[in-house]
Amino acid sequence: MEFPDCARCGRPVSGANPMETSVASFKIGIAAFIVPFMFFYNGAILIDGTWFEVIRAGATAVFGVYLLSSGAQGWFMGGMTAWFIRLALLLAALCMIAGGLVTDLIGIGLTAATYFVQKVFKPSPDAQIRMSGAD
Repeated sequence: MEFPDCARCGRPVSGANPMETSVASFKIGIAAFIVPFMFFYNGAILIDGTWFEVIRAGATAVFGVYLLSSGAQGWFMGGMTAWFIRLALLLAALCMIAGGLVTDLIGIGLTAATYFVQKVFKPSPDAQIRMSGAD
């Protein structure tokens, strides 16, 4: 696939690696693609329901988008996160986005657990799974 070149110098327009650029744009834009699904799963976001439901749905939607962005970007509460914390943040985000009271409580509990693990154990962002083979 050819990318447009600068007319004067012949180099690619941005000068960046196309794959790195696409991954960075995915990380930034993932929340924008998820928000329309929130309206489908929870009508209270459209201010359809009691005030308590509307406020709870709005708060959990905002918190869910924050968790989704934290999991995709790899930053949570001021620090880089390990891969398993990122996975837990993405799972918590999906629970918060679903819109039910039970899933919201699961998402909050999972977020509290990941915060506790990150602050107490301080896992390295480069953490890997150690496996012993048969060799």
